[in-house]
Amino acid sequence: MNDFKTMAEMAIEGAQKAQSLMAYCDYIAHLIGRALRNNDTEHLLSDVGGMKFDVSPEGAYLSSKKTIEVSDRYGKKYRITVEEA
Repeated sequence: MNDFKTMAEMAIEGAQKAQSLMAYCDYIAHLIGRALRNNDTEHLLSDVGGMKFDVSPEGAYLSSKKTIEVSDRYGKKYRITVEEA
């Protein structure tokens, strides 16, 4: 019974820790990408890439950081990064 109680406490602690790590990087990066696509009235951008997640080569989640790659009409590339301060 003690083992079950310990495991339950660990699960609750893990869930609480995960909740406290919640950040709005996804939402902010989504808004930025959408704004760039919809508001480039001068047509200076040739490409606004999709949101990229910060994951290891194996696919493990590393952080809430998100990046968006953008190209201007002359081929110069830019990287926009959204991460917790």
